[in-house]
Amino acid sequence: MTMPARWWRNGVWRLGYGAMLLWLILAVCTVPLAPAVAQLPPLRVGATLSNKPWQFRSPEGAVIGFEADLVREIAAGLGRPLVIENFQFSDMLAALTEGRIDIAMSSISITPERRERFDFTQPYYLTTQALVVMRGSSIRSLADLRHRTVSVIPETTSDQWVTANRELYRIGEVRHVRGLDEGLDELTHRRVDAHIGDMPALLYRLLGRNDLAVVARLGTRENYGLMLAKGSPLTQPIDDMIAALKRNGTLARIHQTWFGSPPEPGSPVTQVLPRP
Repeated sequence: MTMPARWWRNGVWRLGYGAMLLWLILAVCTVPLAPAVAQLPPLRVGATLSNKPWQFRSPEGAVIGFEADLVREIAAGLGRPLVIENFQFSDMLAALTEGRIDIAMSSISITPERRERFDFTQPYYLTTQALVVMRGSSIRSLADLRHRTVSVIPETTSDQWVTANRELYRIGEVRHVRGLDEGLDELTHRRVDAHIGDMPALLYRLLGRNDLAVVARLGTRENYGLMLAKGSPLTQPIDDMIAALKRNGTLARIHQTWFGSPPEPGSPVTQVLPRP
């Protein structure tokens, strides 16, 4: 029996279409797939987010500031997402010890005691401590702190200085506050007579306050660095990134943004230094 010609033509077309479809499926299945790119874990940074101009929240809620910009550059250079968490200073040190964060930053001074417990990157800022009072105060020098009430942030180098010099200057009550905002609030409402803290942060606050005055520097020389867990595998790569940001001028531009002036020649902002 002979098939009608139209059946044959349809049969050939249907067989040809099916063969072509099968070839496409096999071709797709045999193409090697590119390996999936594993996303690196986030760089977890702890910070005190009331520490102007180092790190604080903008009116929109973004974390901004000198050190905030620094760690963003570091995270981008390492190809890792960045997560910044808010801590009180003493809680931040505990979080670093317990491995809940990778980096602690909050204008942290590099001290021999801290170096025994933690790793530090090379310094990127040199500073000192200062004494701030209400502009009309009778306190004009450290000698005037006799029997006066002073506020400091606990476990900071300001706190350590007050502990070491309390008897020398006959300082009265020492009140611990959670941050500079609280310290200045205590001062404004006359609950303390003076606050001792980091000079750059105090000067930054004075830009918008004509009722406060820095009346004395403590004479300390302190270098700021990022702090990591002892023996962290991130310490050297992060230190290398800081060195690169100094060499290419990025850190100097960050300084210009937050302090309104270029860094001084030979400053740790631009000079590549060894890790402590």
